[in-house]
Amino acid sequence: MAVQGSVIVNDPVLNLSAAVKGLGLACAAEPLAAEHVRQGRLERVLASSCPGTPGFFLYFPSRHQALPKLRVFIDSVRKHLRVSQP
Repeated sequence: MAVQGSVIVNDPVLNLSAAVKGLGLACAAEPLAAEHVRQGRLERVLASSCPGTPGFFLYFPSRHQALPKLRVFIDSVRKHLRVSQP
């Protein structure tokens, strides 16, 4: 769908900030928008069309091809998830 408007962002925080200020709709991950929805600053639209996922996914073709920066990121996320899970 082609949409016209004066605000285009690629940052999730700025995206939500613009929506809270009434500049338009925001497509956002539920955990990022949840507090705004609870406080009534935002409301869900097209909820029946929103896909649900059990978490974040990262795809890369081969462990042998992973750059060192990517490997550090993956290890950090795995460590954080293990610590934060009940």
